[in-house]
Amino acid sequence: MSAVSGTNQRYVQLAATGAAAILLVQAAHMVEHVAQVVQKFILHMPAAHGLLGSIFDLEWVHFVYNTVLYAAFLAVYAWYRRAVPGRVPFAMRGVLWLQGYHVVEHLVKMYQYYALGITVGPKGILGFFVPLIWLHFFLNLLVLILLVGIYRGTRAAVPQPAQAVA
Repeated sequence: MSAVSGTNQRYVQLAATGAAAILLVQAAHMVEHVAQVVQKFILHMPAAHGLLGSIFDLEWVHFVYNTVLYAAFLAVYAWYRRAVPGRVPFAMRGVLWLQGYHVVEHLVKMYQYYALGITVGPKGILGFFVPLIWLHFFLNLLVLILLVGIYRGTRAAVPQPAQAVA
């Protein structure tokens, strides 16, 4: 028997579909961060811009991407909560906190760049303590890992069609 019934099925299906879409987008984004690490530490390239190059390696692009990703997580959270009331799974709480912090990191970097005029490598907050390439690699990796948990949790809540008895 499914934990979800009636009109709540629509919301749990929206949550599962949203989580799947975000998972695909974030997995592709993670490939960019893997490419940057390979470029910098294996190929020893002077500039590690990932596969898409310097066209997308602009701070405002990162800020917009991370903000839209956070908004998408909020939508999945709202749909899931509407369908399955009660305790929110750890992965969902964790990704909201982690991605929320990631948005703040990029907001600070935007401030450093545009308001303070730090045009060469604004560091954000944790960038003063951790190299930026590793900071964003691990932030995105943790978000991806939590997202797999969210996807699995939302898929598990989707009602399955009844199987015919032979």
